Amino acid sequence: MVNAAASAYYTELLQIGAKIYKYNKGFVHAKTIVIDNDLAIIASANMDYRSFDLNAMVYSENIANQLTLAFEKGLKESQQIDKEAWLNRPKHIHLWEKLVRLLSPFL
Repeated sequence: MVNAAASAYYTELLQIGAKIYKYNKGFVHAKTIVIDNDLAIIASANMDYRSFDLNAMVYSENIANQLTLAFEKGLKESQQIDKEAWLNRPKHIHLWEKLVRLLSPFL
């Protein structure tokens, strides 16, 4: 259900030009940002004290490079979602995603 709820937002993202890659080896829960190959932010979108304690902002070219390499490796193990193919999926899948999207705040 979680994957269906997440993919329910793909149509809007694809229509504004976002590139979406589906990781073939499971689920990536990481939330990382690398800025100017120097600043790395590792965070969680979870709203609890433990998650707040685990968030980190690091000024390190070495760590930023490691995160960039990990991201690029993940891209090689992923498949880009084609906008036209996505929009032409079977109607029952569209319906399922729309139904599950209603529950997404609780997942």
